[in-house]
Amino acid sequence: MRFSLLLDGVFWGVLLIILGLCAIFKTIFHINISLFRIGFALLIIYIGLSMLFKESPWRAERNTVLFDNRVLVLEEEDEYNVIFGRGLFDLTTLPSDNGARRITLNVVFGEGVIKIKRDAPLTIKVNSVFSGARLPDGNRITMGEYIYRSGEKTENKERVLVEVNVVFGSLVFNEE
Repeated sequence: MRFSLLLDGVFWGVLLIILGLCAIFKTIFHINISLFRIGFALLIIYIGLSMLFKESPWRAERNTVLFDNRVLVLEEEDEYNVIFGRGLFDLTTLPSDNGARRITLNVVFGEGVIKIKRDAPLTIKVNSVFSGARLPDGNRITMGEYIYRSGEKTENKERVLVEVNVVFGSLVFNEE
């Protein structure tokens, strides 16, 4: 049995027993123990232990980073999010025979690093609000919109549109 599974069951069982004992003490012995404070404190302890001994408790989807640090390899999804964390978006793995495709990357209160190939036919539209976005051509954006084009469009390769929204975060591009 994994420790994280044990921690989940044990934690919730102990929490319910403690809250039940506090209710009994209050009713029978007239000892007033704050149920809300104890419950809130134990919940914070549980979240801390969960973060130490198992994966992030907020990992909801494969395409979302929440309070975590992860590499996101772009596959079939069209939208990827980094919220209160750090995410590395790897655009170098996009198939070269890719048709017209639109990918949305959102960075909110976090840090995003986008890895691209220098010759890949990409159109990158960066929307920035109170953030720092450093593009491969040396431009920096803190507020507003900027469009960057890399590679050349040929007859068998169409450009991939990558729309990046950065809000109260930072964004950096790494070219190979």
